[in-house]
Amino acid sequence: MKIYFIQGDYNFCYYYRGYLPGVYSNNYVVEDFLQGYTSLSGEEMKEKAMKCDVICFQRPSGKEVLKLAKILKKAGKYIIFDNDDTYSGVPLHRLENEKQVQVAKEINARLNEFCAFADGVTTTTQVLADEYSKINPNVAILKNCIDPIDEFTCKKNTTGKFRVGFIGSVTSNDDYFHIKEQIRQLDARDDITIVILGVKNQKGKLMASKMKEDYDFWVTLKNIEWHNAVNVTEYMHTVSQLALDLAIIPRKDHYFNKCKSNLKFLEMSLLHIPVLAQSFPDGLSPYEPDKEYCTLVSDDSTWYSTIINIKDNYAHYKDLANKAHDYVLKEYNITTYAQEWVKQIEKLCKYQQNS
Repeated sequence: MKIYFIQGDYNFCYYYRGYLPGVYSNNYVVEDFLQGYTSLSGEEMKEKAMKCDVICFQRPSGKEVLKLAKILKKAGKYIIFDNDDTYSGVPLHRLENEKQVQVAKEINARLNEFCAFADGVTTTTQVLADEYSKINPNVAILKNCIDPIDEFTCKKNTTGKFRVGFIGSVTSNDDYFHIKEQIRQLDARDDITIVILGVKNQKGKLMASKMKEDYDFWVTLKNIEWHNAVNVTEYMHTVSQLALDLAIIPRKDHYFNKCKSNLKFLEMSLLHIPVLAQSFPDGLSPYEPDKEYCTLVSDDSTWYSTIINIKDNYAHYKDLANKAHDYVLKEYNITTYAQEWVKQIEKLCKYQQNS
């Protein structure tokens, strides 16, 4: 069975959900990641897809993509819908204007239409599987995995200050802001440096500047070290050079965040960086299954005190990070899990044959 993977956009999603399974599976056909298929015309994509048995569309939100899928399905190809996120639970209040709200609703409608049309669905978490199974009953969970080749030796912290990393983007501002008073407490200390990667874009522009509340918060912080966003091919090496003592993953308690995977925990653990992440009262935090290998915060008022405790008892938490490293290489290793992707997609196609 040959699977042709068509990415929705040229980003981290394609890297983890298309490119890596393709590299480690003889069944996947993917475009070279540095080139991407973005340079291919629709006809070129169709020509390549016709040579395969299954066409996997990752986050197919474009207006024309369903037309291509219908042509391929008519030609006898199996169509798989893949998505590792949700648009039904996007925090609409974070969008800048009514036009963006409308665009988000239109994208969600197109994704749902494609999901219903597809022969099967692949996604990352049980929460997302439950959502998509309401539209299409033929769903498989394929967890995000890491590639051992992305393990770099981390730069040692020689600054004399405890370095706390926020790794995200402007879309994570809601998650930062619900603990912003805790961040201000950290910023007031002279023995801690807050290291932020991603809130500034690749040109160094503060991406939050379009939202006055966000901009006003970030520019008032004094003890902060900024690093511009990078593309996925540079990301893991960049993080390894930040000399982080701790990575924190705050998440505001809403449905959108409960749909997320534990990918950031996997990335940080591969680099032996201790992780402090969010827990939710209902147990649906994406980091709950990995709680033996990271530290979870359930009470938002305790983020600051928990970070200080980790700082003061660092040897214990560094040991936990080393155990997490071994754990993710065993349980989330794409070199051994890639064939599971193929098996699950084969099952989806057989289900469709028999239905």
